[in-house]
Amino acid sequence: MKTISLSETAGLLNHAQRLVLCTHLQPDGDAIGSLLAATWLLKNVGKDVTPICHDPVPQNLRILPGWELVKSPAEVSGQAFDLFVSMDASDMERLGDARPLFQASPETLVIDHHTSNTLFGKYNYVDAKVAATGNLVFRLYQEMLVDLTPDSAACLYTAVSTDTGNFSFGQMDAEFFDQVSALMRAGLDIVTYSRALHLTKELNFIKLLGRALNSLTFYSEGKLTSMMLRKEDFAQTGASHEQTEGLVNYALNIIGVKMCFLASEVTEKQTKFSFRALTPYKVSDIAKEFGGGGHLLAAGCTMDEPFDQAVPRVLSRMQQEASK
Repeated sequence: MKTISLSETAGLLNHAQRLVLCTHLQPDGDAIGSLLAATWLLKNVGKDVTPICHDPVPQNLRILPGWELVKSPAEVSGQAFDLFVSMDASDMERLGDARPLFQASPETLVIDHHTSNTLFGKYNYVDAKVAATGNLVFRLYQEMLVDLTPDSAACLYTAVSTDTGNFSFGQMDAEFFDQVSALMRAGLDIVTYSRALHLTKELNFIKLLGRALNSLTFYSEGKLTSMMLRKEDFAQTGASHEQTEGLVNYALNIIGVKMCFLASEVTEKQTKFSFRALTPYKVSDIAKEFGGGGHLLAAGCTMDEPFDQAVPRVLSRMQQEASK
């Protein structure tokens, strides 16, 4: 396991000919946006590249150019690749069904920005100081001297805007906005993509949001909030678990609230949590304690425990953090 620089990462990508690119299960905008932007980058320099993911591309991200190129790990099983590139995944478990392919690959590269990254690749280009993995892919465009196109700009905008709440939180600095400026110069239709990604919602999402808000509960003198979704909430609204993306933020964006979590009942024996916080509080360590990971202020986990057993454990730990 070796940490490598931007130039070394570009060299490794240039040296390989057949590459498989993979992002984490239950992918978000940074995951799919980075995956597709890297795919366009490598195709531009003549590489044979295949993007894969454990889960299908979420419906709201199917506006991105090339989303239909993303295959399941089963579709490429048995194929040989020179290099396996993991993107936006903090550990090997996050690769899901693609993990055996990763382990069988002669060379492995991890490109990621999570503070909880375990450096599980043979080579690792990890920078936790950037807001999104998309920022690292942008650097590769510059390093490999590949021009941005409107399509690649749309994918990179999706990546960097998703992981910053459309530019409302996260590690944004001068480099970050220099990159966004370059996306605009490359022909990014920011109005269309911003509205589609961050404003327009399906009706069943709105119905699910109503259920979540009805469960809103305050703790720790108003500093901590929670929202709960049971199996019947999903069944009765017709919403899927992928549509919980972004729901948790409604529990955080309340005056006085510093931390929050959303608990979703996946099955009778599995519960999913999304965590959010404002500085100086943090949730990445909490997520890690329960088998998950993520950013300091935005993280999550899935626990193989019944809802009524998992929620009290998580609530107690969140109250402990909120009391600091």
